[in-house]
Amino acid sequence: MTTTCGGLGQRKRQSLGPSDAQRGWTRSPSYRMVGGEEACVGEFEGKSVLITGCGRVRGVGRALSVAFARAGADIVATDVAPDGTRNENDEGLEEIRSGWKGLESLAAEIQELGRRVLTLVGDVSRAADAERFVKESLERFGRIDVLVNNAAAPHGADRRLIWEVPEEAWDLVLDVNLKGTFLMSRAVIPHMLARRSGRIINMASVSGKRGTPRRGAYTASKFGVIGLTQSMAQELAPHGITVNAICPGSVDTSRRDSTTRRERVLAEREPGAAVLGLPPTGRVARPDDVARLALFFASEQSDHVTGQAWNVDGGAVMS
Repeated sequence: MTTTCGGLGQRKRQSLGPSDAQRGWTRSPSYRMVGGEEACVGEFEGKSVLITGCGRVRGVGRALSVAFARAGADIVATDVAPDGTRNENDEGLEEIRSGWKGLESLAAEIQELGRRVLTLVGDVSRAADAERFVKESLERFGRIDVLVNNAAAPHGADRRLIWEVPEEAWDLVLDVNLKGTFLMSRAVIPHMLARRSGRIINMASVSGKRGTPRRGAYTASKFGVIGLTQSMAQELAPHGITVNAICPGSVDTSRRDSTTRRERVLAEREPGAAVLGLPPTGRVARPDDVARLALFFASEQSDHVTGQAWNVDGGAVMS
């Protein structure tokens, strides 16, 4: 049995004494059984969370959506296509085998948890779509408490040596990963300013802290996301809004499968080429590892944490 809660799985005390209240502690959220797991439903009850990049069956977006729904939130889940995007060397066989229908299946999963859900299709790198996501979210739920900028460009021709990367591949990665984060944040901030409350969580990467070969565009975009996170955090802190970044390492998703296939081919062609290995913890991260940190960044427990970029990589990059 696992516990899904904003405080990284730790329950706050149930009753408040005078000294507790003076320290700013709030009453503990309640717990109930959902789908065989113990779910914390108090922290995000009545709140709305907008998450981008949610269409894949084994993706971080799905894990984020389900985790927030289990914690009591209503969900707005978006992607550039109803079933998400395919990476290089990715035929979507897992979706075919499981019968996964992208945002439609995710919506059913969230509704089974007793939460309301809105699914939207559009491109975060287009201002009109970003603004529409926010507008329709507010029309449906009346509020946006948390924005998770999770959408990412698929692997493709950007995964080459930098002098071999086509301009259009570079532009796609920077447009989705960095410009999309900017546009979505810009669209939601006026609403959060009016409420003097909000959480923005940007999906960066350990590649935003350490450059690696054949990931020049991706690395540049994620360094940019971390810098943008820090700038927004300073601008928005006086208004009760926090902005933090999550920096995953290798995560067990379809993106990792694409990387593994590509590096296997590269290793056959160039025997000395670097390939993915395991971090000190001895395992690859799971999507729910990322989701648990997002829950914390979105929770009241993190109200004095802003401008940070925390790794979820099993110790692979210690900075």
